Amino acid sequence: MSHVASIDLDVKDLNALKKACADLGLEFMEGQTTHKWYGKWVNDYNADDAAYKQGVATEDYGKCVHALKVKDTPGAYEVGVIKNPNGKGFKLIWDFYAGGQGLMSVIGTDGKKLIGAYAEHATKRAMKKQGLQVKMKTLKDGTRRITGTAPIKLGQKK
Repeated sequence: MSHVASIDLDVKDLNALKKACADLGLEFMEGQTTHKWYGKWVNDYNADDAAYKQGVATEDYGKCVHALKVKDTPGAYEVGVIKNPNGKGFKLIWDFYAGGQGLMSVIGTDGKKLIGAYAEHATKRAMKKQGLQVKMKTLKDGTRRITGTAPIKLGQKK
């Protein structure tokens, strides 16, 4: 069975995605044009996040411009990084049937772990581009907080 869904994330920074992959134990397979999934569409998944409802043609399932692969898990399905069919940047699609054969444990339900890791790296990169000094803090509940401060040059008042 195929359950190809779109992860609710617009990827605009591939470098941030690469760092998020490294954090989660994924390999960013640059230039890989196919990703592992069930292998054929059987029209058995039609929730709102179904890839075809997000503008991805079913005949393009399994095709991508890059892929995300779970390290040391040869049977796991992969995440396809595709050009966003509805705008700029990239979208992520994957087959989550049976946990994506091990993929879901790495990226989280609905890709939540991957979304969080990407957001963290994209935010840090954007803050650094603005010249801010970035600090990361993990709170008691496990939440990670990013703060940025403008550097102060000697002789300047705070």
